Amino acid sequence: MSTITDAGLAAGWREKALAALEDGRVAEAHEWLRQALAETTELEWLNDLGVLAHRRGRADEAEVLLRAVLAIDPEDADAAENLAALAAAQAGPDARWRRSQTLGGPDPGMYERAFPGMPRPDIISEHTSRYAYALGLVGGKQVLDLGCGTGYGSEMLSWSAASVRGFDLWQPGGDEHPQWPGVQELRYGHDLCENPLPPADLAVMFEVIEHLPDAPRALSIAFGAVGEIVGSFPNPVYHGSWMNQYHVNDWPLEQFERELEAAALASGRFTGVELTHHHQAVKSPLLQPGRDPDSSYWVVHARGIAR
Repeated sequence: MSTITDAGLAAGWREKALAALEDGRVAEAHEWLRQALAETTELEWLNDLGVLAHRRGRADEAEVLLRAVLAIDPEDADAAENLAALAAAQAGPDARWRRSQTLGGPDPGMYERAFPGMPRPDIISEHTSRYAYALGLVGGKQVLDLGCGTGYGSEMLSWSAASVRGFDLWQPGGDEHPQWPGVQELRYGHDLCENPLPPADLAVMFEVIEHLPDAPRALSIAFGAVGEIVGSFPNPVYHGSWMNQYHVNDWPLEQFERELEAAALASGRFTGVELTHHHQAVKSPLLQPGRDPDSSYWVVHARGIAR
């Protein structure tokens, strides 16, 4: 009996909606018709149909059904939860860290960290070229990725290395930690200028040394843990602190080389370093062999000479 009454009541609301619409009162018409549908529609069934559509691989259909439930009853918690789960599934497992408010830094015009999918493909191409070069150096080795950021480069290194551990000062939220299948560990909140590192064979330090307030100390700590460092450094003529607020070390190539050797000596493990040079030209992601003090970026492979 109540169903007939509810249906009759809903039909009356629909008539009110049509009358309001004819008078141009669209918002009122919308509310009357929403109430009519809420009274006569089994929203739980509609929600369940959306869930089943998703399980059948019909994500678009599932989204339409779940949004329909919320259009009729904006307070439907089940539909809201299922819609959020659907969005997360469509975006992929890394979506949460990509939405982190701290990932790119506070300046939308100057990203503090490079990350896959960032709006500056020219920057990410420069970074990935360095990791691609390092792939040929880390085969079968225990590797540290110092200043790993989101860890995408750590994942690249794992394609060749025996193991990879990443370390970064960034402190993403507890539910924002990136995860990569080949990476043994990503340790966040790690200060490279202060905190010790586990022993390994080789460390990469790409686009991090220029950010460190005590870079000589960080390089010394790194050489205390590894026998080789593959590091990059930007030419301050093009990328110095004058144009990048996150850079605190404006070293020419000669000083970068001196700091690497001094750090190897300070570690107490080595008598010096052997250096192999590569460089990246202005507006080019390609690594070229050789030493070029005037190039845009320098990539130096420093191997400690054992005592």
